[in-house]
Amino acid sequence: MSVNKKIMMVIPVLKGGGAERVSSVLLNSFKNKGFETEYLLTNSDEDEIINRDLDNDIPVTVLRKSFVTESVFVRIFYKLLRFFSSLICKVFESLKISVPVCFSYLSFISEYRKEIKAFRNKLKTEPDTTVIAFLQPAIPIVLLAACGLPNRVIISERGDPKRLVKSRYGYKFIEKYYMRADSAVFQTEDAKYTYPPNIAKKGYVIFNPINENLPKAYFGERNKNITTFCRISKQKNLPMLIEAFNEVHKAFPDYKLRIIGKPNNDDDMIALNDTNVLIDKYHLNDFVEFLPFSTSVHEDIIKDAMYVNSSDYEGMSNAMLEAMAIGMPVVCTDCPIGGARAVINHGVNGMLTKVGDCQDFAEKIISVLNDKELSRMLSANAVEIKTQLSISNITIQWEALL
Repeated sequence: MSVNKKIMMVIPVLKGGGAERVSSVLLNSFKNKGFETEYLLTNSDEDEIINRDLDNDIPVTVLRKSFVTESVFVRIFYKLLRFFSSLICKVFESLKISVPVCFSYLSFISEYRKEIKAFRNKLKTEPDTTVIAFLQPAIPIVLLAACGLPNRVIISERGDPKRLVKSRYGYKFIEKYYMRADSAVFQTEDAKYTYPPNIAKKGYVIFNPINENLPKAYFGERNKNITTFCRISKQKNLPMLIEAFNEVHKAFPDYKLRIIGKPNNDDDMIALNDTNVLIDKYHLNDFVEFLPFSTSVHEDIIKDAMYVNSSDYEGMSNAMLEAMAIGMPVVCTDCPIGGARAVINHGVNGMLTKVGDCQDFAEKIISVLNDKELSRMLSANAVEIKTQLSISNITIQWEALL
């Protein structure tokens, strides 16, 4: 691609999440290589933007600002269409039968018709723009909007596609409409081959780049904090982490668990409440600390005993990669979609545990705390990931795809 062509990164929101950070860092790198760049949000208002990683001179477009006002009749029609199509989809889901693609399509366009129309109108004025779409529902919005247009479209799913293909906009919807993508980028081989074969054959595996602004790796004596930093949500299975830490606490009563992050919505608040219930149950209030995320999080945790990740499923965890890059021993669940397994050689540069198994998780933590030589070895080997997944190396792979 010549440098006068434009790259538009499309994502639902910009609130500081992992996928948003990766997309921002990539777009920064493309801009620095001479591409014209733009960041577009499909499902966000301006007052919801947290622009932490994106360069200030890259324009951010909020798609909702270009929505066309609909008549009352049109709004009522689409509400009824949404209700009936969703109801039919739920019936198929309850029977564990794949939802027919026509109902998935009707359910989707009745909810996201404004986004599709507004984005299509924008693309018509920019035929040379290459679009990179991250996450749901931005990916299907882009694919439906770009139908028949000359724009090149690259999609990149960042979560666990096994959950996606079982959902309402699932396997049959993906099989039909995702074929419109020119290429698909996945975080692991497991993710790639979860998709229908007609999509997987267009797929490329490219890992997440690691933040270049991390502090220099630390290899000295470690304090008595066990730390995780993440968005507090059901996916992270913090109750399992508390169960495991309760066992660790019995063997190492002077260690504390630090959970850095916050909930973003009502479902996340339920996950936080479930976690607090267990903290109370095991009388761990003096040994479990919740802290807000800060821009100095890496400096704050770099001397901690280890980083832990208890997720039930995960894409390629940026927090895990960053912890490895600053020299922390890591203990992570070997969860779908295989992101931890793709970069951790168990017992060499980190420790993998069974998903949802608090006993196994506790045993792996205890083994690192008991063996300083093991801790030092994990730390020394983990930092190699910073070179392997540097932004320059990852950008080269994306440029080859472009």
